[in-house]
Amino acid sequence: MVTAQRRRLSPQLTGTAVEIAIMPMLLPARLTLPLLVILYKPLCRLWPWLDKDAYVRRTVEVGNRFYAPRFRRIPYAERLLFLPYCLRPAECPTEIDSDQGLACPPDCAHSCRLREMRDLALELGYRKAFIVVSGKLHKTAGVLRSRNFLVRRIQEYQPKGVIGCLCTRDLREKYLRLDNIAADGTLGRHGTPVIPQVCLLENCRCRGSQVDWQKLELLIRSHE
Repeated sequence: MVTAQRRRLSPQLTGTAVEIAIMPMLLPARLTLPLLVILYKPLCRLWPWLDKDAYVRRTVEVGNRFYAPRFRRIPYAERLLFLPYCLRPAECPTEIDSDQGLACPPDCAHSCRLREMRDLALELGYRKAFIVVSGKLHKTAGVLRSRNFLVRRIQEYQPKGVIGCLCTRDLREKYLRLDNIAADGTLGRHGTPVIPQVCLLENCRCRGSQVDWQKLELLIRSHE
């Protein structure tokens, strides 16, 4: 009986939780992002059926708007691009490089939007573009966990701006922490602060994932 009532009430409560998540958008931008991050775990405890995907997407929208003006002023040569290997086609012949991520053969003839986005960034002058491999799925290949890979590459190349393309699950489990966020950039206490922009995947599948390619391309090209 209690379970049935909870099921009937959960959509309303879920909606209430989302409304609470939207309320901070009425505050100044510099307060909105940290408040959304602070509220995430308490809301998850209060409403276990909270739509975590929708909450993370709202948080990313706020964060992108907050950092976008500064990101657009950063020259291409001072940016890094991180793409997820879950966007690669099923017949992908690439090899895993523990330092560089997914390494595309120079003579690869497969149609691949992932490679196109990486090449676009390099043609524009990005300092480096990586296709990040899941360290969790490839432990035997000596691959770092994706978060450690990002932090190490950022420390190595010292960019001012970073574009990250990832799923909502990865973002909330690895990056949605207050000590990762500051007015001068993200990854503050865990590495070199960078001005970020995020393009979220459309799902959380580790293989055959999807993204809005046009949105990703516009983000890569964004510049004043």
